[in-house]
Amino acid sequence: MDRSEQLKQIFNSTKLPSVLNVKAAMYYQAKNYTALRFDSNEFRIRALEIWDKPNPSDSWFRIYHSPQIALKLKQLIDDLEDFVRKASTVLYSDFYGDPQQIASALGNLLADGSVEQIVRSNPVFTRNSAYEGLVLPDVDVSDTNVIGRTFTWKELIAISEDDSEENELRKVLSQPGVYLQRSPDGKSRYVGSAYGDGGIIGRWIRHLTANGSAKHLNIYVHENGYANVLFTVLQFTDQATAAESRWKETLGTRNVGPYDGFRLNSN
Repeated sequence: MDRSEQLKQIFNSTKLPSVLNVKAAMYYQAKNYTALRFDSNEFRIRALEIWDKPNPSDSWFRIYHSPQIALKLKQLIDDLEDFVRKASTVLYSDFYGDPQQIASALGNLLADGSVEQIVRSNPVFTRNSAYEGLVLPDVDVSDTNVIGRTFTWKELIAISEDDSEENELRKVLSQPGVYLQRSPDGKSRYVGSAYGDGGIIGRWIRHLTANGSAKHLNIYVHENGYANVLFTVLQFTDQATAAESRWKETLGTRNVGPYDGFRLNSN
């Protein structure tokens, strides 16, 4: 059954809203579970889920998290008092019991200042020597809904370096297609296409080191940095070049004249 509204109510009645932001509530009918997914956060908690079974007593509550969650925090979650733990893996902790009470216990745990110190003392660094010392955010790589979703440059590196079996997101982003790079306010825009090895995410990663002949985009990046650029997929297609031209016209990103800071396609 779809428990989206119930999960939202449970979440809002705990301390969790003070530390987590809800991205989406989703019902997965094929496996009969409901998930409340979160934006990237320092705790690396990705979702709360209720898995329903025909016999209600067999249903369970899942705390889904990154495999790179701080080990001490993982232990604290597994040891939540007064609940029967069903299973614990590198990706989740499952419990039998009242979802309301389990979520409340999790909220109390995450809102504790000592836990904040635990996660901040366990950063995840990039493996790329070009960005030595860069702390990577957590990205829910099991979430493959990408059309209209924005990514930061740090999230792109995190996705590309995640070699876990659950990284379906990298597979999806490795398809050919058309993408948009834009300023946070959406006023400055560049449309590009990817049709070679690595697909869209491969092209994005290359953009972080060189923009080739995209001279207006180069100027924008020099002026503002990639901290002020968001990446998003416009369309997956094998006819990427033709689709790119249509999107440039649709979004009005072409500027054959001098750099104006907004229309970042020079051709």
